[in-house]
Amino acid sequence: MAVITVGGWNILLTFIASFCFTFILQKLLPNKDRKPPNYGGIAVFASFWLGFFTMFPVLLFNSPQWNIFLASAIVLITGIIDDTFDLKPWQKTLGILIAANVIYFYTDVAFSSVLIAEVPAWLFDSLAYVLTIAWIYFVTNAMNLLDGLDGLVSSVATTSLVTLTVMIYISSLSIRLTLIMMLVLLAASILGFLPFNWFPAKIYLGDTGALFIGFMFATLTVYNLKNISIFSLIVPILFYAVPLFDTSYAIVRRFLNGQSMVERDEDHLHHRLLRQGFTVPQIVILMIGITLVFSVFAIFSQLYHQFRWVFIFLSGGLIVLLTVFMSRLDNK
Repeated sequence: MAVITVGGWNILLTFIASFCFTFILQKLLPNKDRKPPNYGGIAVFASFWLGFFTMFPVLLFNSPQWNIFLASAIVLITGIIDDTFDLKPWQKTLGILIAANVIYFYTDVAFSSVLIAEVPAWLFDSLAYVLTIAWIYFVTNAMNLLDGLDGLVSSVATTSLVTLTVMIYISSLSIRLTLIMMLVLLAASILGFLPFNWFPAKIYLGDTGALFIGFMFATLTVYNLKNISIFSLIVPILFYAVPLFDTSYAIVRRFLNGQSMVERDEDHLHHRLLRQGFTVPQIVILMIGITLVFSVFAIFSQLYHQFRWVFIFLSGGLIVLLTVFMSRLDNK
């Protein structure tokens, strides 16, 4: 009971800290051409780690979580530099890869050979590094590419984090207090920021925040995958389906059209919906709804093991529908 009480107070502290930090930032940061400033991710980062280390002070300086903090700080700094000086894609990639390597070598976060019993340990171990780094890099970038509308990343990320926490709790999958609190506190830090980021936004996450949120989500999902069956590899993909689908579709589209794979464009799903006359709040709510559907499929697949492949096929069907929908928008 005491742990629950302390956890509740820390969640509230994190939310209030994020709200206050964001309020101060959007007042202090320069407002060029009367546009909302970037760097909102600083408030999310600061409030999240403040809440976490306030609850777990023993983990300061000498723990896997401390090394996660250091890695996330590298990502944050990369985002700040990019928002300030507009880094080249390879420079931003380098920052993310350095942080991902810190995660792999200095924390207990990595894909484990026990995930796939049918594959020899020596073979999977040889691939563990590549899989871990690739997952962190791809998920981090997917969230960054999704950050194209007021409140979109904040809303989708919060929905994914809350539903992932619910699944871990009710299905008793490797429940660890630190993991649960990291997920909840990250959601609380984003929620404290969201009122200022909702349309019309007073401040943006920028690459500073989008990269940090994507990086933390990628890291924490791998954290939860240790010692779980191969089927569970699919679960985080469902929770993260919206940005992963959007990014994957963009990669295929650019490849087929001979376009750059790294430059930003305005052909993502939310951009296309804007051109069709949808408002920003309508698109964000639609994305939240799609995220919830995928998340429910993921939760049910864990609760009802005998029907798990039914929910996977339903998820696949929804992805096919989204693909058809995107191709229809291509032709309009």
